[in-house]
Amino acid sequence: MPVLRQITTCTEPSTVVIERRARARDRSVDYRLEVCRRHRWLANSWTGRRSTERAGGRCGTVTDYRTYAQIVQSHAAAWLVPLTANGPEDHEGDLAAALRAGYELLTVHREPTGVAIALEHAARIAEAITVGALPQAEGRAQVLAVLGAAETLDAGARGA
Repeated sequence: MPVLRQITTCTEPSTVVIERRARARDRSVDYRLEVCRRHRWLANSWTGRRSTERAGGRCGTVTDYRTYAQIVQSHAAAWLVPLTANGPEDHEGDLAAALRAGYELLTVHREPTGVAIALEHAARIAEAITVGALPQAEGRAQVLAVLGAAETLDAGARGA
């Protein structure tokens, strides 16, 4: 099931599409990122075939077909670690601990922002999955939805 992410709040149509072909047998594409001319710098950390064909969707839209673990790793590497200096690898692979540490860092000297609140909420969902209070598939979908919303909120706060 693809996951929709929005890494900008820009409403311009895309002019460039970055599509990475999958190496997995069960899907043909890992992800597809669309960016406008002004935000094409965001594509620098995304590998894949660059094209202007099939452009025209909303800038910053990522349609992600990868596995849960790969999408979480992508969120961590491209967004969470640069924002909070905490990723699952810093907490023995514990996503909930990384998200909670990020929340604490973002709120240590100020009131919680929407991004911080979303991180804390995603941490609670990840913990609920771990203890069996939420079914894994449904819980993972919720974690990815909250992380996607947090990433979009952060993009808006940064002016991306």
